[in-house]
Amino acid sequence: MSLSRLVSRLAFVAACSVGIGGCLSTPISSLPRLMRLDLATMDMDDVRAALRLPAMLRVRPGDAVMTIKTRVDGGNPTEDRFVLVESTVERERVEMAAEARAGAGISIWRIAPGDVPRVAAIQQRVRASLVQGPRVRGSLEIQVSGGCRTAPIPEGAVPMSSFLKPARGETYITLVSDLDLRRVIPLGDWQAKIPECGG
Repeated sequence: MSLSRLVSRLAFVAACSVGIGGCLSTPISSLPRLMRLDLATMDMDDVRAALRLPAMLRVRPGDAVMTIKTRVDGGNPTEDRFVLVESTVERERVEMAAEARAGAGISIWRIAPGDVPRVAAIQQRVRASLVQGPRVRGSLEIQVSGGCRTAPIPEGAVPMSSFLKPARGETYITLVSDLDLRRVIPLGDWQAKIPECGG
């Protein structure tokens, strides 16, 4: 399944959140902060993505992936993929307490510490291109392409919300608020795309 196309597709300089349905899924109040992000200079060790889902849905290890796409002017695009890991730091969970909802669970995801140097090298290449050329342009996308359920999914809306924390000391930016997954996953695909956990 694609639980969300979850967090964002952001240009390295001018950024816009793209969930399912593009920027129309993003609250207007979030756009000014998103537009100020510069992914070429962000400390990716501090970046966090959070996902709020109904309690019966789970994101499994390996389901959350960050993709950085870069292209040198006049050249072919390249793509680097990074599997995200779930944060179990209690302090980080407390930061999302205001977004808690009855019947929903929140998970927080980050770049694996071992992958941070790889991301930093890409960022350095982008920054160097601004001075030395040729220009490197890029985008970043975090998405969840899998998941499972611990119980039958009830009738009615299946709301999903996603959030991005761009730096230590900053608050989360809401990317998608209460998007009904029934709008984006066809009825006949639920069994195949969201199987029972452990099944």
